[in-house]
Amino acid sequence: MDAALTYAIKRITELEDMLLPVVPETVWPEEVKSVFAQIERAGKLPAHHQRRLMHHINRMWLDRLPVPSIVTAARSLCEAMEKYA
Repeated sequence: MDAALTYAIKRITELEDMLLPVVPETVWPEEVKSVFAQIERAGKLPAHHQRRLMHHINRMWLDRLPVPSIVTAARSLCEAMEKYA
């Protein structure tokens, strides 16, 4: 893997750890759950990756992105997370 890409992934992970505190129970809006349900393999991710994916979906929803764009981005994130599961 390219050194710059490796650094970027490491940095993103560090930032997510700072921004996403460990919360035992999170209540997600139905819209977030609906998008999450459309991602075929999302339920097979480890729990911490599922929470991160739900967080990203929620942020995109709050930023008022169109649902098809959120689904596309979430699928891409899920594929990337599978590599590190």
